[in-house]
Amino acid sequence: MTQPTAPRRPSAREHGLDALDTALIRALQEDGRASIHDLAATLGVSRDAASHRLRRLIEQEGVRVVAALDPHFAGHHVLTHAAVGVDGPLRPVAERIAALPNSVFVSLTSGSLPLVFESRHRDSAELHEVLDEVRAIPGVRALLVTTYVDVLSGFFVADRRSPTSIDALDTEVIRLLQRDGRMSFRALGDAVHLSPSSVRARVHRLVDAGVIRISAITSGQLTRSRIAIGLGITARGDAAPIRELLLRSPDVDFAARTHGRYDYVATLEGPSAAHLLRAIEELRALPSVSAVESWAHYDVVKENYERAIERAVGGNGGWRAAGPLGA
Repeated sequence: MTQPTAPRRPSAREHGLDALDTALIRALQEDGRASIHDLAATLGVSRDAASHRLRRLIEQEGVRVVAALDPHFAGHHVLTHAAVGVDGPLRPVAERIAALPNSVFVSLTSGSLPLVFESRHRDSAELHEVLDEVRAIPGVRALLVTTYVDVLSGFFVADRRSPTSIDALDTEVIRLLQRDGRMSFRALGDAVHLSPSSVRARVHRLVDAGVIRISAITSGQLTRSRIAIGLGITARGDAAPIRELLLRSPDVDFAARTHGRYDYVATLEGPSAAHLLRAIEELRALPSVSAVESWAHYDVVKENYERAIERAVGGNGGWRAAGPLGA
């Protein structure tokens, strides 16, 4: 397991994201290795403009393009969202949770339970061990857990999976792409002593099989022009319209069907509170929505979806893909 990223603070230099930046991030979330030519065509700008925007997003706005192992390929079959009640300052508790290898996302938020985190586990027994660790942290007074049953949208979960195996060279390629998802095929080939065409074929196979996804994450750099709101949605009757809205809304950065405290958990991202309020109101208008609880993300302390590839392989020189969620 990789070490958790250090707690982040908002950038001292806030350039703000405009509509073109947002469209570029969305394009990179769809395909983190899209060429500058393709990005320029998608955005309707010159290649120089697309290259300049991409460089600024990475160097000044905290955007990263990385490869993430699909959690089920990595041996994680229990994915959870937890809200934490804390007595006293939040940050010391958040940093303790961020140091846990099973946590992948930790955020300071608004609300009566002002700290949320997501975690991944091999099984329910490991989940309970981690929850016991969290409860033992000084200051933690409440812990409410929701389990993801079906991740509808989220860059770290593959759209499809097919049986495959990986070897030592695949392992090294994945490790390199976890650090820089846009590393050129030539640089990847030089690092693993393969030709660019051979390493290209390996990367395409890994992506097509659902072993990895290469996508952009915004690394917690919340600014005046980019805010994020979490939603806990309770359904009544037929919940299908909720699923359909979450899948089609351009403001939904993450969504999952869940068991526990909520029926769905989602994250909305947008340029303003007014913009996101309109999206929430559209959701509230659905007859199948019984209640919507929301919380604003103030500071993302950790966002790290990597998994130590050696631990996933288990030292056997190759493995086959896991089945679908819940299998």
